[in-house]
Amino acid sequence: MVYLSHYEEYPIYEPAEGGYYYAGNSLVKSERMSERQAKKKLAEIWKNVQKENELLSAVERWAMSNDKRGVYKSSRYIGEGESIIIERHKGSEERGWEPYE
Repeated sequence: MVYLSHYEEYPIYEPAEGGYYYAGNSLVKSERMSERQAKKKLAEIWKNVQKENELLSAVERWAMSNDKRGVYKSSRYIGEGESIIIERHKGSEERGWEPYE
């Protein structure tokens, strides 16, 4: 069994070294299913977002990963992307604030 998970990015501000932003990633929704079902559903999602790509600018676009296990939306701004991926462990792609060292 695997998880088909939807993640959304959010901007994180780090004040060190004059300040900069980087993206955090939070789990929005996750559904447990067989790998075959997850691949089929991801293929349907990819088919639908290809239509959306025609409406988006060249900077904000959906793309399929090379291994066909994820669909990613890029954005020109940090923290505005999102992704829908197949993963074995729920929440494995979550990341947030990391202390500056």
